[in-house]
Amino acid sequence: MLEEIIDITSETLHLSPLATRIGLICLASQLILTILFDKRTNILPHGPWSTLPGFTAHQIVAFPCMILLSYYGWKEWEFDFSQYNASTSHERLFGTSNQNDVLLAYGTGAILLWDIPVGIFAPSLRDPIMMAHHVGMFGVAAVMGGLFSNGQIIGHYYVPFYFGLIETSSVFLSIVDHFHPKRKEWFDWLNSKDNKDRGLIKGLYFPYTSFVHCIPDIWNTYYNNSIPDGIPIWTGYFLIVCTSLFSCLQSYWAFLVARQIKKVLMGDDKKKSK
Repeated sequence: MLEEIIDITSETLHLSPLATRIGLICLASQLILTILFDKRTNILPHGPWSTLPGFTAHQIVAFPCMILLSYYGWKEWEFDFSQYNASTSHERLFGTSNQNDVLLAYGTGAILLWDIPVGIFAPSLRDPIMMAHHVGMFGVAAVMGGLFSNGQIIGHYYVPFYFGLIETSSVFLSIVDHFHPKRKEWFDWLNSKDNKDRGLIKGLYFPYTSFVHCIPDIWNTYYNNSIPDGIPIWTGYFLIVCTSLFSCLQSYWAFLVARQIKKVLMGDDKKKSK
């Protein structure tokens, strides 16, 4: 029965079976934990989790996911990188492929079946910027995973970085966001800590890799018309635009972190003026 559901979902949504499994596991975990935390069920003693059951469940599901993505990212990008053996732009875009890549499976299955629906239906998680981020991330993962190119993966060389290593900061971010002042119930339960790490990895390393390595590789390969048969030309432009926009978003978040650090170290100018 379960395998039939996975097969039907995979075929309907054009996801790999692995992506569907990951997405359904995240979604099922979200639903079970939300019911467990909800104050209306009276299963657990009341606390901040009772007021924010959807958000709390999401954070608990996301935390181990971020750890696993970071592990795979660091392992493949920094320690097992020789397996890719790519020295040219063409090889970095089309020289390696893995239809059962865990990172791409998460980027498609978990985002489509879990992250996006929860962001829509959980009031505490309705953030337009994050929703745009999730939709864009799914679009990039789908294009890179070969959804529009007859299964030919595009840029698998960069998957460990964009879908793995870069998520390291999200491990700490999930904790910081959990106790952020905007989550009053959790903030009152435990004091918040400012997130300084996001600016280090995502705000600097992400744009550097994008503009110095990834985007030039895409441009050189598509401009020289050295793409395999069946790869639509628009996929290259799509990946360049999305990568550039994500880099700008990460830089913006880094700016906000830098401004917060300045406020902590030098004080609030508004309070001084008073």
